Amino acid sequence: MEDLFYSALLIGLLKMLFTVALVFGAVMILLRYYFSKIKKPTGIPVSDDGQKIILPLRLQAYERIVLFLERIMLPGLVMRLNSPELTSDQLQSMLVKTIREEFEYNLSQQLYISSKAWELVKNAKEQTIHMINLAAGKVSENTSSAELVRQILALTVKEEKSPVSLALEEVKQEVQKSFR
Repeated sequence: MEDLFYSALLIGLLKMLFTVALVFGAVMILLRYYFSKIKKPTGIPVSDDGQKIILPLRLQAYERIVLFLERIMLPGLVMRLNSPELTSDQLQSMLVKTIREEFEYNLSQQLYISSKAWELVKNAKEQTIHMINLAAGKVSENTSSAELVRQILALTVKEEKSPVSLALEEVKQEVQKSFR
């Protein structure tokens, strides 16, 4: 009778061990699957091949942003677009339209530059448009564009450091960091 008791106990323990091993194995399979998914890299590759692809794109983006910022600097922009036959209203409209079109053309470059630099670029665009509108508010309607140009240049002279200059400095610093 004792042998029957011990064999029943042994069978019960073996069943229990089998169940525990089965549960343990299932947990291990699930954990292995979970950790294999976590280890998979996502996003842009950082291998040497990835850097060979990304670096030229980033440099091109920086070049385009620098070009945009240079093109919206008010003294150069005003001289490039001004024409004697324009009224101040027409010049104001043309200046604002040009800035917005240039900005929209370069929107995709934000993918390659830092958030801080992009915010400075957006701020430079908005502040430049604000200065044009501020200068336009100081001249009467339908005066010659030369009067608006004088007002714009007077405002730019009063500025210590333009938002465009600040954005340019940040972009240049980022490019320099890329080569360190």
